[in-house]
Amino acid sequence: MKRRFVIFSILIFLMLVVYINKYVELEYNVNVLEYIRLSSEFTDEEIEIINRYEPLIYGGNINEPPLGVYYEENGQYMGLVVDYINALSIELGATIVSRPMVWNQALDALRKGDTDLCDMIPSNQRSKSFKFSDPLYRLRGVIVVNSSNNEIRDYHDLEGKTIGVQNEDYSIEFITSEGVNPNIVHTNNLNEALQLLFNKKVDAIIGDEPVIRYYLNELFYVDDYRILEKPLYDSECVLAVPKEQEELVRVINKAIFNMRRKGILNKIQMKWVGPTSSFNENKSVEKLRLSLAMFVFFVMIAGYLIYFWNRSLKFLVEARTKELKMMKNELEITFNSMKNFLAVIGEDLRIKNVNSSFTKYLRMNRSSIVDSFFMDIPLFKDFEKQNEELLYRLLRCPNEFNRFDSGKKYNVKSKGRLFEISIYPLEKEKAKIVSTLVMISDITNEKIQEQKLIHSNKMTSIGQLAAGVAHELRNPLGVIRNSTFILYDEYDEKDELKTMTLKAIDNSVNRASRIIENLLKFSRLTHDGRESINLKKLITEVTNLYKKLLKEQSITLKISCQESIVIYTNIESLKHILMNLIQNAIDAMPRGGVLEICCISNVENVEIKVKDNGIGINDDMIERIFDPFYTTKPVGKGTGLGLYIAYSEVHKINGNIKVFSEKDKGTTFVIDIPYGSEEV
Repeated sequence: MKRRFVIFSILIFLMLVVYINKYVELEYNVNVLEYIRLSSEFTDEEIEIINRYEPLIYGGNINEPPLGVYYEENGQYMGLVVDYINALSIELGATIVSRPMVWNQALDALRKGDTDLCDMIPSNQRSKSFKFSDPLYRLRGVIVVNSSNNEIRDYHDLEGKTIGVQNEDYSIEFITSEGVNPNIVHTNNLNEALQLLFNKKVDAIIGDEPVIRYYLNELFYVDDYRILEKPLYDSECVLAVPKEQEELVRVINKAIFNMRRKGILNKIQMKWVGPTSSFNENKSVEKLRLSLAMFVFFVMIAGYLIYFWNRSLKFLVEARTKELKMMKNELEITFNSMKNFLAVIGEDLRIKNVNSSFTKYLRMNRSSIVDSFFMDIPLFKDFEKQNEELLYRLLRCPNEFNRFDSGKKYNVKSKGRLFEISIYPLEKEKAKIVSTLVMISDITNEKIQEQKLIHSNKMTSIGQLAAGVAHELRNPLGVIRNSTFILYDEYDEKDELKTMTLKAIDNSVNRASRIIENLLKFSRLTHDGRESINLKKLITEVTNLYKKLLKEQSITLKISCQESIVIYTNIESLKHILMNLIQNAIDAMPRGGVLEICCISNVENVEIKVKDNGIGINDDMIERIFDPFYTTKPVGKGTGLGLYIAYSEVHKINGNIKVFSEKDKGTTFVIDIPYGSEEV
């Protein structure tokens, strides 16, 4: 046990280290060791570097609000980046002099070494002249067009267009690298570029989003312009220094890190652009995921430790208490893991608990089920209708449980499914029932398989019986046939009456042989094999089984099918389909009628219509006739599986079945069956 705690302690320590390191990386873009190093005071070497270049000169854009703008009337240079530079000056403990100038002049001054610092988006072209610090803020570039311009949707549409851009702006390098070649009109600042767009001398302008939005809000009518939804770029801005002053980057990075750690950068951002700006990368989602992962880990560890801790205390806790706790946990797990639907209903007729299987069946959240009235659940509502409000009576009158057979199974049909329900009283105190457990099992498939098994066994028995009967009958029939042959030789053309009698005997023997052969065919076990079959021949064989029944019910049979129609399919499945539809049609014509079976050969399939002029089907029932166990026949007359089996067998042979019916005029079933083979 101690060894386990040591291992877990080490594991927790390591996970804490990993978590802290990852969190620091997300927050400050450095690992823990770098965090410790950068959080320390400047070393003597770093102070010497700062002193060597002091005062530092920052060359900023003279007219780029809210990043930086120079006011001539009072000589002040103000803006977001200006405040960043001032904060950097304080963090370095060195003087930084700001020199506002036109953007391209600021870049030239930095290249020549006239200035020491300039904020910019790093690029391959700029890296040839400058060294870059860690990111200071983020900046997005956008495309602005007139509101009426629908031709330009993204930067690819700038090809061949005239655009206004601030001279030496990063956006020029970006679109060039993307292979877009517009006609560029260079300006000193974005204000001039917007003036060109206002005067319709350019098709669009590109540049930094905060500056463009500032000018649009302050100087122009915003509704006259449209900023494309997709940003041109979203990049990090850094401080650049001349390559000759590369050693400055190290101390600047340290200062930027401490400004971020102390929250100075966020405070300056809040001052100028508020909390919704994209100046800083939002890593809240990554932090949340990391924290959740760590929380899950600690929950797992805590659960594991508690488990072993409880085990270590098992001899100190009373045996009964431990047993009850284990029983509770086991019951909870069992309750939720059972495939059967379980529901606990209180004496107030409201649902107190349900298991996961029941919530999945109902497609409802557990919270929306618990405390709801039990009759609001359609399954319970159908049960009460079909069982004389049994649950209501038991819950309202607990004394009824004394006469109730606990665990008795009740069948209920709901939404085309068959369920088996058992009811068990739950006692909180002796002889006091406070709630009831209802166990529900979906037995639809079991009943279907049971009926199919019964049918299969029945057909097997019939097959065996038919084979035996055929053997026993064929022998005397053979004797009779041989005897008639002998008698033919004696009476043929001598006694006309006796010859006619012999022919009648011979015809009857042939008819009996055909009946035996047909009985054997339809008693064979079904299989999944496919064979070629003449459709009219098969229909004739099936209908021969119903000749007597059709005659007794005064039903006229009409078969319309070409002799040449041959299909390659599962013959046994097609037999079952036809037998079920024919039987269904006969049941629909108790006072006689006409049964029509028509076959139509199409290009890709064969259409079989089974039509009767019987009682028809109501509109509200027609959608449910293929549901298992759905029947309108009296008890004992039907199982509700005939049309369901027909529907299943049709789909088994890749066919389709439709039904059309009109009350008191008849019903037509239409079956589409593929030929099944290119040769056929």
